[in-house]
Formats: sequence, structure tokens, C-alpha cells
Amino acid sequence: MKDELQRLTDNISHLYDEINQKTESLGQIGTITRLYEELQTQVEEVSTEDVELLQVQIKSTLEHLLNISKSLTVVKALKMMLNGHDEARELAKKIQGTIKVKRGPDDK
Repeated sequence: MKDELQRLTDNISHLYDEINQKTESLGQIGTITRLYEELQTQVEEVSTEDVELLQVQIKSTLEHLLNISKSLTVVKALKMMLNGHDEARELAKKIQGTIKVKRGPDDK
């Protein structure tokens, strides 16, 4: 009888803990439900026109970025071409400096 009473007391204690946990989780569910309702209200306030305007602005921004990217590609190609000419000029100077050309009997 004593063991049975102990087991019954343990069961009641365990059930009480479960009730407390479920009550706490219900409080969290209430918070989640309120947040969902608030979100739904905010989404309903966004009009179709607002979404379409944003789409136009995003498309325009992407087109501008694409044009900038193309311009940067051209600038990069020009820079590489100019750097190539500078390198060729430097190489020609080096070659001229290493080759001694005799012009006449007075040249040393």
C-alpha cells in the first residue's frame, strides 16, 4: 500500500509537471498566433500597386547595374591595352640600351 501510494504521488507530480509545461507552451502559441495575425494585417496593407512599383524600380536598378558593368569591362580592356603599350615601350628602351650601334669611327 505504501509503494502504491508513493507511485500514485509520483504520477500526480509528473502529471502536474506536464500540465505546467503544456500551459507554458500554450502561452508561446498565443504569442505566435498574435504575431501571425499582426503579420497578416501588415501584408494586407501592401497594395498591388506598391509591389508593381517596386518591381519597376528593381528592374531599372538592375539595368543600370548592367550598364555600369559593361562600362567597367570597356574601361578594363582599355587599361589593359594601354598598359600593354607601356610595357612594349619599356621593352624597346631596354633593347636599345643593350644594343650598341656603331655610327662611325669616332663612336666609342
